[in-house]
Amino acid sequence: MSPKANERVALVTGGGGFIGQALLGRLLGDGWAVRNLDFVAGQIADPRLTHWGGSFLQRELLAEAMVGVDTVFHLAATKFPREADRDPLVDAQENIIGTVMMLDRAVEAEVRRVVFASAGGTVYGPPERLPVDEDHPTRPMSAYGVSKLACEQYLRLYDGRGARPLSTLSLRLANPYGPRQNIDKAHGAVTTFCHHAAQGRPITIWGDGSVERDFVHIDDVSRALVMAADAEVHGIQVNIGAGSGTTLNDILDMIERVRGARPEVTFEAARGFDVPRNVLDSRRAQDVLGWQPQVPLQQGVAELLTAFTPLPD
Repeated sequence: MSPKANERVALVTGGGGFIGQALLGRLLGDGWAVRNLDFVAGQIADPRLTHWGGSFLQRELLAEAMVGVDTVFHLAATKFPREADRDPLVDAQENIIGTVMMLDRAVEAEVRRVVFASAGGTVYGPPERLPVDEDHPTRPMSAYGVSKLACEQYLRLYDGRGARPLSTLSLRLANPYGPRQNIDKAHGAVTTFCHHAAQGRPITIWGDGSVERDFVHIDDVSRALVMAADAEVHGIQVNIGAGSGTTLNDILDMIERVRGARPEVTFEAARGFDVPRNVLDSRRAQDVLGWQPQVPLQQGVAELLTAFTPLPD
């Protein structure tokens, strides 16, 4: 389906995933024509949404999908964090080189802006100060974090370069959570904890539960991504997080307040790659995007517990 003359076109790589599906819905709600480049189509049905089955690593498919596109939202990654650590070479070959190829295709297609979903929880490494701002040293402790950081640097390299300048923006996302997050892949402590508690399943925690993270609702994440398309700034990194830390034990407390009972918990040995504390300073996002989080974590926990609780027979 061809877009209307005055309709803006977005290409989302990885639109079938958790963040991607939320982004597709918000873009469509804001009047965009959207192309989802992913092996997974997702569950959204809209005449302005087209599915391009495949990967951003497929050069010809990527070039075709970029024709007439205003903004590329690059969410896709071929490896999950644990997989990247097991095989850093393949992760680098696919995600770093693949992202550079994507930037080349974007320049050729005269795309106006590329918005990259980076990982604020991994690119900084052990924090020297909290909350962590964008000028904090970057010392990632995982191959996944190294890959994300390298992609950020390539975006900056391409930004404004050459006869057909490309405008870029990297969003360093905290820990997204919310409905439709894939429980089977064990990503997202808040969503996984709420699902297990609602289903009466035990929760596993590595360490003593004192690990502190910055959890941000998926609605706030998708809103930030869309706002990044038209931000006046470019060529920089922007943190997207709640700006406050929550421990895993705090999440258990929130669940207990809603359900009136504490979930069953099993504590395992701490993992060496888990940074003890990570909280992002998101003041730059407010300054340059006009963004700030809107969904309190306690509200998000209550909504997830309601969604996951089985209906009575």
